[in-house]
Amino acid sequence: MEKCIRNLNPPRWVSPVVRRVHPARPWLLAAVYLLALVPLSFTPKISGNVSSRYMTIEGIVERGTLAVESSPLRAASGSPDLVRFGRHLYSDKPPVLSAIGAAVYALVYQAGMRFSGSMSEFVIANWVLVVSIVGVMSALTLVWLRQLLQAIPVSPKVADLLTLGFGFGSLLLSYGVTFNNHSVAAGLVTGAIALTMLEDPQARRSRLRRGLAGFLAGLTATVDLPAGGVLLVALGVWQTLRARTLPWSFLAGASVPLLFHCVLQPMVTGTPLPVEMYPEAFDYPGSYWATAGVWKETGPRWRFGLELLFGPQGWITVTPVLAFAAFGLVAAIARREDPLRPAGLVVGGMVAVLVGYYVWGVRRTDYAGQSFGTRHLLAITPACYFFAVAGAARLRSRIAWVVFVILMVVGGLYGVAGMRDPWSRIEQRIATDSSLRLLQKGVLYPWSSYRR
Repeated sequence: MEKCIRNLNPPRWVSPVVRRVHPARPWLLAAVYLLALVPLSFTPKISGNVSSRYMTIEGIVERGTLAVESSPLRAASGSPDLVRFGRHLYSDKPPVLSAIGAAVYALVYQAGMRFSGSMSEFVIANWVLVVSIVGVMSALTLVWLRQLLQAIPVSPKVADLLTLGFGFGSLLLSYGVTFNNHSVAAGLVTGAIALTMLEDPQARRSRLRRGLAGFLAGLTATVDLPAGGVLLVALGVWQTLRARTLPWSFLAGASVPLLFHCVLQPMVTGTPLPVEMYPEAFDYPGSYWATAGVWKETGPRWRFGLELLFGPQGWITVTPVLAFAAFGLVAAIARREDPLRPAGLVVGGMVAVLVGYYVWGVRRTDYAGQSFGTRHLLAITPACYFFAVAGAARLRSRIAWVVFVILMVVGGLYGVAGMRDPWSRIEQRIATDSSLRLLQKGVLYPWSSYRR
């Protein structure tokens, strides 16, 4: 155990910050980004995924239930993302994010606007929800990313540009304009890692930081179970080894959203377990998954792994600057004295577990549906981008930075294309979208298993 502790931590705590900036600076960048997202979010970007959450939100506020079978939105949505427990239909999404959305929608509802009212009422209700939850969390992602970039030896102005570059040059932009859990999870994961990595264990408020990091990690687990589950374990181990004792503040913070989940989830499944643990709930008369959506394996999973990373919608395809993250992570992990090593182990471990889970752990490979890009890995993308910047900085080469900027531009083009319609697949748009058609010429693995 002692050897494990020595390997995971430097002999003494060393601040990773090398370019400290005024605390308000990251928040100003976030404000700029949020202001940009406000008008971009006005036009609704709706899918079955969004509709299933909106039906839950509407049910909580207007009918006091999580059940959705009587929702006026159901007929128009055509959402397949439903399950049946007993006599009721529910969204197959974890309920905590919908409950948070219900708190916002309640204010809209009190102002006299409803999802099922006129089209203008729906537009306003959607706009308020997207901006106040997804937009704010996307902006907070940049706050914590900019704080992390204090640990990279680049000038403050360059770090500012790199922060905004990620905001406008990744799927954070694509999904920052529609209601979804992945943008929320991206902010929560980035915040929990930043609070942990930049913490001074000797500081007066270290317990408060640990509690907040635990709260963010626990909340992640309630809105994005795979990413949040791995994050909770990874940060818990990190804080335990660093403090040489159980991180009680971290655990206390994490328990709050987890208990909230344990109150809401049994209202659907009867237990705290998510609906994925009850496959029979998807098999009911008229269910999409029991008719047109019946799953057939399309090929070996290792091929799907290549598709997930390098295919037409691949993670590296749409955010190619992450190629630098591989070098940044290896360089940090390889040096025991490196202040970024613990964070590198956490982020690298999360990437390995999440990629493995989404390739081999999920029952079917068409779980992304009609969505743009690899949204299921958006939660860990900002942290990986941080190590991409670290990798470019370690190379100490102008050529490396030129390539970095070029790859960011490519990611930006994908991000803008996704923002226009985040709920349509890339390979189904290349016939009518000339920019995507040109970008797709550079795909490393031009194969798609999607058949729906």
